[in-house]
Amino acid sequence: MRILIIYSNHYGDNFNSRLLERLKSKIAHSGDEFIVRDLYQMNFDPVLRTKDFEMISSGNPPDDIKKEQELIRWADILLFIYPIWWGGMPAIVKGYIDRVFSWGFAYKSNGNGPYPLLTDKKAILMNSFGQSRAEYEMGMFTAMNRVNSEGVFGFSGIEVLHQLYFPSIHTVSEEVQEAYIAEAEKLMLNLELAGV
Repeated sequence: MRILIIYSNHYGDNFNSRLLERLKSKIAHSGDEFIVRDLYQMNFDPVLRTKDFEMISSGNPPDDIKKEQELIRWADILLFIYPIWWGGMPAIVKGYIDRVFSWGFAYKSNGNGPYPLLTDKKAILMNSFGQSRAEYEMGMFTAMNRVNSEGVFGFSGIEVLHQLYFPSIHTVSEEVQEAYIAEAEKLMLNLELAGV
């Protein structure tokens, strides 16, 4: 299995960075291949500009977009790790999708409308956030799941296998954070056992 990890966190040492390191170790131990794209370390430009549109429309996207598209083509699973900000993705992650999941790569259109091109890909999302689980169970989880599975990834044909949420991340104990990481590791192990 080939896993592309799209990672976004502006702090160098926190729950998400520990989660990333543990998952890298787990994936490597399983014998699967992985590549990490740390958007902040890459200084990824999230702004989709007019020139990007022009280059994409001409069939020659900018080099930074082309590189990410090649990595997505290589991967079987896209693993996104990022914190929830304002009920959704940080701007750098949304910008990654805006720029990389472009026309001609993630979808095309004909006289009947758009159709997906990434139907052989699967995605897993792992998200930390500061609020409690109870605050998000009042409809936020349902909304985020639907936006991701239907509006973002589903539009490109990518099946979202799992969306793991890690609530109250700033106030829970180390033991709870460790349980969160163990849950993520178990998910990755189960994927391996299932041959996904």
